Amino acid sequence: MLVLSICIIVLLPVGVHATEPYYMTPTNPRGVTSIYESYCAVSSAGNSLPPLVQKDVNGDIQKNVITEEHLIFRHNFVKTDRGTDWSNSGGNVQRNGRSDVTGPLAADLLWSGARSSIISWLPVTEGDRLFVVRQKGWPGTTNDSLIIAMNLSSGAEFWSVNIPYHSGDWTTWIAGVKNGIVYASRSGNGASVEDNLYALDAATGSLLWTSTDLIDAGPYDGVVFAPDGDPVIGSFTDIWRINADDGSTAWHATRLGSVSSSCGGAIFQDSFYVADAAPGGHILVRYDLATGARLYESPVMPGFTLQNTPMAGPDGTIYLSRTQNNPSVDYFYAFTDTGTSFVENWHLPCAWTTFSEFAVGPDRGVYCVIPGPRIGKINATTGNVIAQSDLIDIPGYSYLSPHFAIDATGTVFFSNGGFDSGRLSVYTSDLQPLWNVSISNINIGGPALAEKGTLLVCGTGTTMHAYRSPAPWFDITVTAHRTKIQASIKNSGAGSATNVQWNITVTGGLLKRVHATTTGAIPVLAVGNQSIVSTDKLLLGFGKITILVSASCDEGVALSKNATGRLFLFLIAGVK
Repeated sequence: MLVLSICIIVLLPVGVHATEPYYMTPTNPRGVTSIYESYCAVSSAGNSLPPLVQKDVNGDIQKNVITEEHLIFRHNFVKTDRGTDWSNSGGNVQRNGRSDVTGPLAADLLWSGARSSIISWLPVTEGDRLFVVRQKGWPGTTNDSLIIAMNLSSGAEFWSVNIPYHSGDWTTWIAGVKNGIVYASRSGNGASVEDNLYALDAATGSLLWTSTDLIDAGPYDGVVFAPDGDPVIGSFTDIWRINADDGSTAWHATRLGSVSSSCGGAIFQDSFYVADAAPGGHILVRYDLATGARLYESPVMPGFTLQNTPMAGPDGTIYLSRTQNNPSVDYFYAFTDTGTSFVENWHLPCAWTTFSEFAVGPDRGVYCVIPGPRIGKINATTGNVIAQSDLIDIPGYSYLSPHFAIDATGTVFFSNGGFDSGRLSVYTSDLQPLWNVSISNINIGGPALAEKGTLLVCGTGTTMHAYRSPAPWFDITVTAHRTKIQASIKNSGAGSATNVQWNITVTGGLLKRVHATTTGAIPVLAVGNQSIVSTDKLLLGFGKITILVSASCDEGVALSKNATGRLFLFLIAGVK
């Protein structure tokens, strides 16, 4: 299949249209398939919900019923600790692989095993749940690809759902999860298949809405999320921002990617960035995230084909590995967006990669694949290689499809994207090896870093592994106690927390006159124990107040909880 794609690429000057890697397009059977079969098993005791999806006697959807009870449940389900989730390809909206959790330094297996799958797909997470497609049959057949929701800590299934199949559809793929909504579609196959985007309730798997417009993106493009949770979808010739509330199209823009199936984008602040084809090579293009307006483009990066997406660094630097298996033009680029134009910072030779997700560490070190091939750590300011791994070549393959994740301490988790020689490798921030494990046919099945420092990786067959080192974890509850704000900090993890630094900040009130901060330390918080902390000053004022409680420890865990309340002179009420 790869040879066929390359032959097609040679015939087209720009904007190459190619099928997704490794799959032949099947002949789709005729006939109507079953609509949603949701096996809901909501984990929390007492969370019994009326069905969102009402079905007739044949099991077909008649209508959606969204009650106040559902909205309250979904509100409570949504997590505020956004840096602990792996929401989409690349982990976050910047697609730079950064996570706020501390991953395992050894192969501490938490659980293993899942439904059998003939293809390995991306796992995404929110809170204590992971969502993944497990491929039962060849892409593009009835009930070929279930969406599975699983408990992050145990691997137990919560629910499974089939996305409706229509003749000509492709495999189900998960775009991501955000604010209690899982997004999925059957579009793609080299942008040759259009389908709706489906929004599913993350708690139950029930259908919330289907998008007004059809999309043609696929799993290798990837999707990112605007600050309000709207999915932003980059495809071969289109970009859509879909309203997360109802599936309507907030805006649509046209563009011209290089090779279909690898045309996604990245978000930084108020902008959406893609890499497009242009005469003589490729360009970065900035779009206004709010309106979809095309703002400006970078200078041309010479070359012919491109099968990677851009990523944004935490400081807004835009990176692109522009490669095509030609060393004379295969470079990794860094650009500064000045607000009116792109200015190149540097470029350096890099290895040919496809369908890749690169990373930026907490020390601003940039991780890519340099000739060898080796993993390279690049100085973000100068573009110099400051560390490199041993050779990571895959026998029988002349290219890599690397995927990175970087934890809060800078530990590097790396997948080579290989098939028979698929492997997950873990390194220090300076690329000294720590541990590795063979994951046959890993494809885009991780690594993903999730809550409580859980590392996820998926393969074919029943291979799915969750690794987690014994570590602390904080559950924070905020309440009012007469004239004080109180917080319960509980260690719900698997290891003691030492030197727990906590902070309570209260702001707001009439004329914004309330501003108080209390800090403290807990020497040791053992597993299962909790400590009650509170403000130490009398708060005086009237009106709404905003409360932020944070806690961190020497083991690298740092979490926070937001709340609001009402202040009546010196009495506090309504904290939630």
